[in-house]
Amino acid sequence: MNEASPLIGQYRTALNRIELAYASLVLWSYPDTPDYFDAIHDALDPKLQLFPTVKRLVHDEKTMKIATDDLYMFAYRSALTDLFPLTKLYCHETGQLDKLKAQPWFIFWRILRNCFAHDLVFNFNPAEKALLPVKWSGVTIDESMNKKPLTHGQMSYAKMLELIQTSKSFLLRDVA
Repeated sequence: MNEASPLIGQYRTALNRIELAYASLVLWSYPDTPDYFDAIHDALDPKLQLFPTVKRLVHDEKTMKIATDDLYMFAYRSALTDLFPLTKLYCHETGQLDKLKAQPWFIFWRILRNCFAHDLVFNFNPAEKALLPVKWSGVTIDESMNKKPLTHGQMSYAKMLELIQTSKSFLLRDVA
């Protein structure tokens, strides 16, 4: 597979969303950003000012912290949830599913993806329980986590990014 592949393009888009969410975290952490926002927003055509309460939102420091943190998490959650089935489908359609399933991160990602898709809570089905514990890059998912929420102590943003980059590298290096 090469950089021009549509699937690699989807990885690139997912990574761009994560970076944009990170940039948002950085920008909104500065105390003068809401004032700059007000000036830019006021200069917009009134037809484009879709949210009349947006200024109140951006000046509420606590709410903005929660919202930007959530946006950052959602970018990762979306990437890990969406890219897994797309990667699996591509490998299935090209006869390379066995190659994908042989990766040390495949089952880890599958279980993590299910957690992300179900309110960030691990709910292991019997087939998943039979595969536990699974380990990847110093992170372990085991049966004691069943019915419990995923925390950043268990799976940091850095590890999520590493998983996305690792699977993308696999596609570029090992998949036709």
